[in-house]
Amino acid sequence: MRIKFEKTDHMRFIGHLDLMRYFQKAMRRADIPIKYSEGFSPHQIMSFGAPLSMGVSGLGEYMDIELKDESHISSKEAIDRLNSVMCTGMKITKFLQIPDDSKPAMALMDTADFRAEFKEHISQEKIKKAVDKLLSRESIFLTKVSKKKKKNEYGKFVEVETTNVTDIKPFIYKLEAVENGVFMHLSQGSTNNIKPAFVMDFLEEEGLEGAKRNKYCLYRLDMYTNEGKALDEYGCEII
Repeated sequence: MRIKFEKTDHMRFIGHLDLMRYFQKAMRRADIPIKYSEGFSPHQIMSFGAPLSMGVSGLGEYMDIELKDESHISSKEAIDRLNSVMCTGMKITKFLQIPDDSKPAMALMDTADFRAEFKEHISQEKIKKAVDKLLSRESIFLTKVSKKKKKNEYGKFVEVETTNVTDIKPFIYKLEAVENGVFMHLSQGSTNNIKPAFVMDFLEEEGLEGAKRNKYCLYRLDMYTNEGKALDEYGCEII
């Protein structure tokens, strides 16, 4: 089954591992006939789409679970049961059956929609001006500095900095000004995963003060396959 849910309000500050524990408890409380793995330490069979960054709200989040073979539960009943045990900021919106040979949500995800909403009002004209200036660049270079430990000539581990420069413009598929915010359709694949916060940083460079990281709220709206289908449309059906 593929479950679509929203993660907003104070729950956007819950990390991915805590979210997994939250849903494990929710499955038991809602009496969802979820299947467990075999072995000495059985666990619920569930997997999630790409984790959200801390503080980002999700309006189109996904998780996959496997039900027991003998289970009979409708999509509506499952949604009602789960929502009855959800806390503020969590809401189940869909409970869908997926083909047995379907890839997990994480593997299917290729792109995602994001929206940044500014905390203070900014005219759409000013937002559009910054967006147009950014998109007019031939390249948008992102520099990442990482630190790794390597052995030196004396056999001791030392910290070494490595710098990686990437042109992210080809992976910004859509960027446009909306009412008091910015809409982004970005690459979210395993190789080219573009964080929306980086795009907002570049907009700040173009004079958009509201793009500072503490001056906007970020939402992930939905996730898509490389064919452009939302993950709840990829062979999914209501039961």
